[in-house]
Amino acid sequence: MRFIDSHAHLDLLPDLPGVLAAASQAGVEQIVTIGVDLESSRAATKLAAAHAQVFASVGLHPHEAEKADESYWRELQTLARQSRPVAIGECGLDFYRDLSPRPAQRAVFARQIALALQLNLPLVVHDRQAHAETAAMLAEHDAGRVGGVLHCFSGDLDLARQVLDLGFSLGITGVITYKNAQALRELVRLVPTERLLIETDCPYLTPDPWRGKPNQPAFVARVCAGLAQALERPLEEVAALTTANARRLFALPQPGEA
Repeated sequence: MRFIDSHAHLDLLPDLPGVLAAASQAGVEQIVTIGVDLESSRAATKLAAAHAQVFASVGLHPHEAEKADESYWRELQTLARQSRPVAIGECGLDFYRDLSPRPAQRAVFARQIALALQLNLPLVVHDRQAHAETAAMLAEHDAGRVGGVLHCFSGDLDLARQVLDLGFSLGITGVITYKNAQALRELVRLVPTERLLIETDCPYLTPDPWRGKPNQPAFVARVCAGLAQALERPLEEVAALTTANARRLFALPQPGEA
């Protein structure tokens, strides 16, 4: 079986050679590593340049939105245009921690949607306790033209339907393996399977039975197993399905292709 980890933070993991070797051994063919600010976006593009199985997304997380003066923004735009990422983000809204003022979060999110439209790249969207406004901004700014993924999807069926109608996919993490995630397990059975991606969000959101330990891309196989169990479908089928979904969304090459 082969898997794609559609959302990782490889720059936060120690022993990257060991991490990539473990991922390969677990059947993880490709990994999308995510930028959350300039430093991590630069790191993501360098990792993608150095490792054939790694691809980069560059962006500014809502926690970091207050940093984005015009100089910062110009540098992020230049990086996005020159480094050939597969997506823009992680961007969006976080009204849970509110580490940046909400007006700054909205402005930076809107600018990144515009950048994704300019570059014809999908969006990697962070949404925490900002469901209605996230969906509204995606619709208002015509994000459906490029689509993307609501990573670590935490909304209800109504939100899922809104973003699915815009052409977005849902990112499923190790949360689906948690005992208290019955609502998520029920939700995934009600959405089109061609819109489901699996991700680790490593080093966060480690699936059971390793919860409490740092997450890593190899564990995306366990995420897939949790999703397959929720869907009541064979693991091999869900692995193939989610791999094809991620490859299509991010325009990833087949392994071994130039």
